[in-house]
Amino acid sequence: MSASSETDTIAIARLFAEKPPVLVEVRFPQMGTSSDWFLCEDSEDLTPILNRLGPGAEVHLSSVWDVRDSTGGVVVRK
Repeated sequence: MSASSETDTIAIARLFAEKPPVLVEVRFPQMGTSSDWFLCEDSEDLTPILNRLGPGAEVHLSSVWDVRDSTGGVVVRK
């Protein structure tokens, strides 16, 4: 997984282990492009998404079961 730090990698692994499936939102800050959305059952589904992103993209991950985002989710910046 190409997360930006070991802390991100651990947080992502914990999210997939404890609360799958995971909703993945890819944001493109300061661009005129809307977010892309993906639903991943495990971390192996996330790897190709991360690998195709360029610098500046933000990846926001949260469990689909956290309707209010009470855990804060995970944010990875490329």
